[in-house]
Amino acid sequence: VSEETTDPLPAVMAEVGVVLGSVDLSLTIFEVQDPTQTRTVGLAPAGSPVTLAVRGELAAVPLGFVPALAVVDLKEGVVLRTVGLPAGSGATGVAFLNDSIVLAANSDLNSVTPVNVLAGTRGSDIAVGRYPQAVVVEGGRAFVVNAELDAFTPDGPATVSVIDIESLAVISTIQLSGENAAAGGVGSDGRLYIVHSGTFLSENGSLSVVNLTSLTEVEHHPGFGDFPGSLALGPSARAFVGAFSYGVAVWDTSLGAFIREPAQALKPGGVGASGIAFDEAGRLYTLTADCVNPSTANRLDGSFEIDITIPVGICPFATAFTTIEVED
Repeated sequence: VSEETTDPLPAVMAEVGVVLGSVDLSLTIFEVQDPTQTRTVGLAPAGSPVTLAVRGELAAVPLGFVPALAVVDLKEGVVLRTVGLPAGSGATGVAFLNDSIVLAANSDLNSVTPVNVLAGTRGSDIAVGRYPQAVVVEGGRAFVVNAELDAFTPDGPATVSVIDIESLAVISTIQLSGENAAAGGVGSDGRLYIVHSGTFLSENGSLSVVNLTSLTEVEHHPGFGDFPGSLALGPSARAFVGAFSYGVAVWDTSLGAFIREPAQALKPGGVGASGIAFDEAGRLYTLTADCVNPSTANRLDGSFEIDITIPVGICPFATAFTTIEVED
């Protein structure tokens, strides 16, 4: 006699890519194993989002000139809630501290705000440097990347405010050499890499390398051309730097030298790359910079040729990967 079981079937998990469309305020969600399977989520009636963070089945998107953070359920494909940020925030830059708390950067207020994305509540603002526009979390600390702008123009070298995640207190400030720091990430060598956009049309983009033990900049490399703005650090000793103006430059982090400088940059899907990221398998994706029409995300093969093109929203600005439960 067979016994019937009422145990639930194990959840089916799948890796998804999430692409932020800045002009049409959308998220495009696609399955990595079948990128033809896409869904689109409208974020808000107004805003100017350019950054996102993902963790598990949630995405958090600061809405730019609208002082708020959209929280998206990636499994259901809906906006769960929108959490207000301080008036005049300029909300740009976000990272998850844990499963429930994100740190959102208030670029126009020189502060960051902890937000509980599950409860929809926010904590006290934390003062940081001028014009924070990216947050990187590593080893129990949040590294807030401050562009140090005045009236949207570089006003001296960029800085990093180091926040202890437990106390939510600034414990150190790291002085950098580049100007207008825009993006950061931790490499396979355990060091923090920061891309500086520099001044528009001045060809002074650069890359800083920070030792996370001494909390000091240990290298600074010029030569990253006109206004780079995105960074992807893969499983190997490579830093991929994206720019609207030239595409994707490739830097060898172990040798401290270009593999492809801006003049020989990768140009998938056209000239500019508005965002770049790696999936779990180490494949690189780039976003085609088109702020007038619906655009594309491009998956590249091992030779950095376009393998698959995925339709996304207008003016895709950022992309990230996570794993969610899917229908069997």
